Amino acid sequence: MTLEMGSKAFALASHASDSALSLGRQAFELSRESDFLRGEANAANALGWTWMHKGNLDSAVFYLLHAKNIFTQEKLEFDLARVAINLSEVYSKQSRFAEALASALEAERLSEQLGNIPLLTDTKRLLAILYREKGEYAKSVENFQAAIKGFEEQKDTRRSINTAISLSILLRKMDLPDSSLSVLNRCLRLLEQEENLYQMAMVREHLGETYFMKGQVRASLAEYEKAYALFVKLGNMADVAYEAMVVGKAYGSLGDFGKAEEFLLRSYHLSDSLGLRNYQFDASSELSQLYQQTQQWKKATDQLQLTLQLKDKLAQNMQIQKMSELTAQYENEKKEQEIALLRSNMELEAIKSRRQRQLQYFLLALIPVLVGFGYLIFNRAQLKQKLQEQTLRNQLSKDLHDDIGSTLSSISINSRIALMKMEEKDFVVKQLEKIQQNSKAILDNMSHIVWSINPANDSLDMMVFKMKDFASEMLEPLGINFQFDAESLDLKAKISPVVRKNLYLIFKESLNNASKYSKASEITAKITIQDGDLFLIVSDNGKGFSVEDEQHRGNGLKNMQGRAAQIKGTLTFESLIGQGTHIRLKVPSPHWGIG
Repeated sequence: MTLEMGSKAFALASHASDSALSLGRQAFELSRESDFLRGEANAANALGWTWMHKGNLDSAVFYLLHAKNIFTQEKLEFDLARVAINLSEVYSKQSRFAEALASALEAERLSEQLGNIPLLTDTKRLLAILYREKGEYAKSVENFQAAIKGFEEQKDTRRSINTAISLSILLRKMDLPDSSLSVLNRCLRLLEQEENLYQMAMVREHLGETYFMKGQVRASLAEYEKAYALFVKLGNMADVAYEAMVVGKAYGSLGDFGKAEEFLLRSYHLSDSLGLRNYQFDASSELSQLYQQTQQWKKATDQLQLTLQLKDKLAQNMQIQKMSELTAQYENEKKEQEIALLRSNMELEAIKSRRQRQLQYFLLALIPVLVGFGYLIFNRAQLKQKLQEQTLRNQLSKDLHDDIGSTLSSISINSRIALMKMEEKDFVVKQLEKIQQNSKAILDNMSHIVWSINPANDSLDMMVFKMKDFASEMLEPLGINFQFDAESLDLKAKISPVVRKNLYLIFKESLNNASKYSKASEITAKITIQDGDLFLIVSDNGKGFSVEDEQHRGNGLKNMQGRAAQIKGTLTFESLIGQGTHIRLKVPSPHWGIG
């Protein structure tokens, strides 16, 4: 799959480079993750080719060399020849002709060993261009001819004609116009079987150039006009601008100055609108000479001035281009270090990738352990829940036995005594009052039990609400000011039923004692959580008592101590005569919440 992705990225490089980069990177990373070296090299070749089309030649060289190293290591000669051709193309664009030639010669050797005609043909065309740039024209002609033959064998007429046109230009440069004509006429015969108007126009243009070089101006004009008509038909306006200039030049050579001026002006204005300064300069130069020949001195002077201005602009552009080339050379030298750093980063990425795979294997091995551990935790949670339920049952049983059972026994005794003393009316009334009080106590206790086991009351906010409600009901009629602080509390936190009931009853007992015995005018209560522990603090500004005095340590305080012990809490009293009382309950974090 990664090979197909890399090949698709290579095909997209010339016309959809951003998509090619995305696909190439994906193929590169997937291949590295799976240690598929050929896929990695194929993707690197595609990335290098794409970067070349995007103009980032340093990145192109880096990825192509990376691909070459892997193909060499894996002894994949076809792929090695292919990447050598690509490297040669990039080196050529960087004007690194010696390295470009070395890569092309390597591709030629490999292609010949493989007997691969398409690869060898591409290599011959590339060698022809490189030898031409080096000024070795004989070798260039030889390789152009070999490339043309290879394309014809593959029935690739388009590339065969493009290569033949390049050869015709070289032959004219070597002052061999007849040889150039021979090559171009062969192209005409091949194009009679094709419908490629653009190539036909290009061949006609170069025929015109060759005839003009031979001094056959009328033949040259005929070919130029055919080329001009074809470019107009195709809508290739840059080619139209150039062709109008050479047509005007040919008319001028034949003495038809009216036609010459018409085409030269057309070329001049069209080149100006297209921003083609070199074509505009050529057309302006021809116009200036034309006006001098026809003795139109004012036009000649004006046109010459325009020509000189264009020449200055072209010179400036050349200077800018030269500075850009020098800057590029500097950047190339600077980026060699960046490439080394990039290579180091890739090695680090490879190490990171291997570590990630090792971590994946470790995690896969760890899954059964985690499943087993999770099962144990689940069982432990279930056991904890069952223990909490059993604790709640035991507590309910104890409450029913101790509080409600003893109160019912008192009611039973009081009712029997009342029956025995029916004739003593006052005595019976007192017994009935006791029965009423005990019945109310039973109802209160039953209400507390039902409230404590109702799951709807599990949150702290429900407990705080009940505490405030009780305090308001008890203290407002007595005129005692009450303040309750629970602002810093997470009211959504859950609290266990046993703790909730005992905490509430300790709070209730505290307020009962304060309202009955302390003669306080103000009572404050605060619930807070610190470091996971739950605290209840109840204070009053009453008369206080001596904690050491046993007679003040009645059943109420003992009951509160007992309730604190039931929930693993710690209850402390602070009181001095005349300085009020402070009750502080601490319930440790593992005991008060619902897990």
